[in-house]
Amino acid sequence: MKGLALKNTIMNTEPPCASSPGGFTLIEMAIVLLIVTLLLGGLLMPLSAQVEQRNIGETQRTMDEMKEAVLGYAMANRHLPCPDKVAGAANGANDTPNDGIEDFTAAGQCIVQEGNFPWATMGVGNSDAWGQIYVYRVPAAFSNRAPLATFALGSAGTIRICATAACVAPRLTDSAVAVIVSRGKNQGNCAAGPCADENENTDGDDNFVTRVITAPGTPTGEFDDIIDWLSPNILYNRMVAAGSLP
Repeated sequence: MKGLALKNTIMNTEPPCASSPGGFTLIEMAIVLLIVTLLLGGLLMPLSAQVEQRNIGETQRTMDEMKEAVLGYAMANRHLPCPDKVAGAANGANDTPNDGIEDFTAAGQCIVQEGNFPWATMGVGNSDAWGQIYVYRVPAAFSNRAPLATFALGSAGTIRICATAACVAPRLTDSAVAVIVSRGKNQGNCAAGPCADENENTDGDDNFVTRVITAPGTPTGEFDDIIDWLSPNILYNRMVAAGSLP
């Protein structure tokens, strides 16, 4: 009896079994979601920057290939290629808009001095990393072909590469013989002013702007164009070495 009483006493003094958890509370769930959101935000921002940098690098590499193609064309033909026009009627193989083939007249002149880069004629890709066709400009003196006289050693380029739309000195060059433009991620649609620097690259003149990429709302305005150009000295050196000049 005494043993049974002791057993009953021990059983009665054992702590009750702990109840199993019933799940997270709303506060705990909110904390978990906040932590996950912060972690994802920290990962996605660098990933977005990496993708953008990769697109810029890819576009610049394509532009390098384009310049090499232009140099090869010049050495073979003794003039630079004409742009592919972006508008107007189709009047033949060398006068059709947006087909990637350079457009010129029987008189030896380019139909337009600024248009699409003639990717089909050059045998290179036709668009940048954001799907836009590259803009290409060339002075008439360097794109004229027979029966017109072609350029000679020492002919002066006229394209100016500037730091701002005002195009004041000092400039990167006053004598480029060709320029290639990618309109960047915004594809030429400047969303927030000032937009003068970007607009300078689409106004059809010989002035072009290249500078640091800046986001909308910055004091200098949105800018993400990528510019590359061909120096007359590089052109002449290549052509002399190939026996194309003088």
